[in-house]
Amino acid sequence: MKVLIAVDGSKFSRDALEWYMKRIHLRENKIIIVHVTDHLRNFAYNTSVIPADPELIQLAYQEEEHKARALMDEMGDFLTKNQIEGEVIRLFGNPGELIVKKAQEIQADLLISGSRGLGLIRRTVLGSVSDFVIHHSEVPVMVYKH
Repeated sequence: MKVLIAVDGSKFSRDALEWYMKRIHLRENKIIIVHVTDHLRNFAYNTSVIPADPELIQLAYQEEEHKARALMDEMGDFLTKNQIEGEVIRLFGNPGELIVKKAQEIQADLLISGSRGLGLIRRTVLGSVSDFVIHHSEVPVMVYKH
């Protein structure tokens, strides 16, 4: 079975990966871990960035890049340490769209995502990646919500 697991570095995506490993994973499964960087969406979450201040934007961008690289390394180490066949992929753009597209592209059998549990206002304004994935994926989806 080929399983795509979407991670964003949050506790929720780590919990989803852990839940999968404890309850579903079989040695013969291949895991494709996908992280999508969407700078515009991430800036919307960070209310401390003032759009008119280029220095703050550059610092926020650098911090986001550092976190993304660290997450990619962590996930690669996870696969190696646990002797799991798989790969870690980083994409850039709209997370929901790219996760759905990648799952179809690799012909995944299952797509797993964590749910941040955004409040109603943020979910309405920013959208929810897991909601998008559920409604647009042709691949079966499991959303882990703690």
